[in-house]
Amino acid sequence: MDRKDKNPGDGRSLPAELYLLACDTEKEKLTKREVIGSVLRAAVLVELTDRGCITDDDGKVRTVGDRRTGDPLLDEALRGIAADKPRKWKALVQRERKQTFQAVERQLEKDRVVRIERRTWLSDRVEVKDAALVKRLHAEAVETLTGGRPVGEFSTRQAALTALAAVGGFPTVTSGKDRREHKKRIKELTARAGEAGPALKKALDEMQMTNAAIIGAVASAGASGQ
Repeated sequence: MDRKDKNPGDGRSLPAELYLLACDTEKEKLTKREVIGSVLRAAVLVELTDRGCITDDDGKVRTVGDRRTGDPLLDEALRGIAADKPRKWKALVQRERKQTFQAVERQLEKDRVVRIERRTWLSDRVEVKDAALVKRLHAEAVETLTGGRPVGEFSTRQAALTALAAVGGFPTVTSGKDRREHKKRIKELTARAGEAGPALKKALDEMQMTNAAIIGAVASAGASGQ
């Protein structure tokens, strides 16, 4: 499946496609809420790079001229990068994660792609209006991961769709077994996605280590207090 011939996301941005990939359409919920903001932020950076709006300058992100995309989410992120001091890719993946998530969700609601029932005590109910769209995206991601096509033949965007979903651990796309079996392929796709792919991996690894340290400290404090 080649993006030159067909866009499974019907022309939507990469962040929007990844949000939809994270949706469990049967249970009507969004999975991986703890990391989705980082994944979407990385997707923004991939798309801006792919459009020639930002580039890598000795490990830091630099804007290219005064280009704009016409997409409100991407252009807002681009203005923020341009107005700030140069930062490393991981730092930008970690910035404005909540705002990015909310902006993607609002746009999908506005376009009536999803309907959100916001609940106080339970996770929000997320209904995808076109479940077939999610199935097409899922089929592309699985084909990219498990097919025999050389990674170098995929576009940056195709590689990123699968790589970011896999790195984010989306259970709707890959299981733990899948990620172990296709570890080398995921690493290659992540590299193909550009600097934002490996940056997301580093950011999520750092988050996991921090959480583990906090849990360990709490457990240790509890044990010593007994």
